Amino acid sequence: MSKKAKFIIIAIVVAFLAVVGIGGAAAYYFITNTPKNTYLLSEQESAKTWKTYFNDRFENEVKFQDKMKDESYESTFKLGADIPDSLVSELGVPKSVIDSTNIVFNVGQDPKKEKSKLGIKPTIADNNIGNFQWSADKNNQYVESPLFDDIYKVKNNEIKKGVEKATGEPLESTDGQKITNDSMNLNTILSGSQVSQDEINDISKRYSDLLVDQLDDDNFKKDKEKVKIFKDEKELKKVTMNLSSKDTKKVVVAILKEAKKDKDLNKVVEKQANVSDFDKKIDDALKDAKKEKVSEYPAIKSTIYVDGKEILKRDITIKGKDDESLKIVGTNVVDDGVQLDYKVTVPGEDGSLSLKGKSTSGDNIKDKYKLIFEENEFSKTTVDLDNKSKTNGDKRKDEGAITFKEEYGEPFKLNYVNDLTTDAKNNQQKQKVNLNFDVNGENIKFLLDGKTELKKDIKFNTKGAKDFNSLSDSEVMDITDEIGDNFEDIAMKLAEDLQ
Repeated sequence: MSKKAKFIIIAIVVAFLAVVGIGGAAAYYFITNTPKNTYLLSEQESAKTWKTYFNDRFENEVKFQDKMKDESYESTFKLGADIPDSLVSELGVPKSVIDSTNIVFNVGQDPKKEKSKLGIKPTIADNNIGNFQWSADKNNQYVESPLFDDIYKVKNNEIKKGVEKATGEPLESTDGQKITNDSMNLNTILSGSQVSQDEINDISKRYSDLLVDQLDDDNFKKDKEKVKIFKDEKELKKVTMNLSSKDTKKVVVAILKEAKKDKDLNKVVEKQANVSDFDKKIDDALKDAKKEKVSEYPAIKSTIYVDGKEILKRDITIKGKDDESLKIVGTNVVDDGVQLDYKVTVPGEDGSLSLKGKSTSGDNIKDKYKLIFEENEFSKTTVDLDNKSKTNGDKRKDEGAITFKEEYGEPFKLNYVNDLTTDAKNNQQKQKVNLNFDVNGENIKFLLDGKTELKKDIKFNTKGAKDFNSLSDSEVMDITDEIGDNFEDIAMKLAEDLQ
């Protein structure tokens, strides 16, 4: 099996295991109580439980993000640093220079008016360098910078031509991603993150129903078993789904056949993942999947242990042709809080990944988790999260530390405080983040001050913008010289102030 085909098949298998817990047809499962229906209903109900926990814990933020998908927005983030005198002096720079230096990031989009902007504005030693900004409307892309005097534009159907003219090199597609005018349009790029939940739900339901039709009752069996769930021993329903390599091929081919004619999925994938030629990629994948021998497909055994309709434990084995198995084993409880303990073992490797920890409930939540990457017995990386989260109305404060540790190295501890105010009713979110860590016993801080507003009128300057693609070669060379001269002027002024 080719690497490309194997990747597509494994990706679909993993998606298959997830999508049965998201999509529809739940009403049917309540009517009958076969092992198949118990399995699929339990997946769906467990997915709902996790979603409910997340939505309840981050209620204000979820509401704000839901509104953000349909409204214009503008976000501004200011990043600065606080570095001790002793460390700054080693650089030969006064501390006042660091204190008066910052970078402002700005991003905004109005999908209805097809207007977007993305900018960076650095200030060094109280010198406002200027605004480096890329913006777009329904007709053109615009670029402005303190390095050249004019604003330049390219038509939306000539973006590729403009980039090639500026670089003097042809643009080549990479990693199967075809470079097009649309893929380089800022409106397209920023709209990628704004896919509605209704679109996702409709697609998930469609493929969930498709999977139900592909699976037979004989693929499932139900039993009971006493299982230890953390400190408690419980008698749970044990439901196992067994798919042979032949079953897996049947499912993969069915999904790809549906995807080939699925215009909604096409639209979401091209927008969300910036993937062009989706139809051709799916068609090629379908041909590969049909042509591939059954023996090249993995067999799947997935056992779930169910209390009522909630899955408390999983044991999944995806076995390949050479009996190499990807194993996922874990226990989780979602009640007032969350507790989980999962381990993933990679096929053909000594390595594994495990995640263990818990979150309490209420307005004062404690999160404590440990993530371990173990390549082999001599190489292990541990990431510890210790967080305290307090919610009061529209305000949430997270405070804690993330600690990174190699097997034989010194730990690196990143402390943080995140103050977030989310006022979905008034279309505004404000954030202050303090990140700090030690270097040789000295504390370095990074400070982020952010603000996002909805229903914003996205404004940018286009007055007198010159069409870059209409310029002659000598005029392009003049811009190059202009950039060099302006850069030198900015550098000399900064050097004088630093002295």
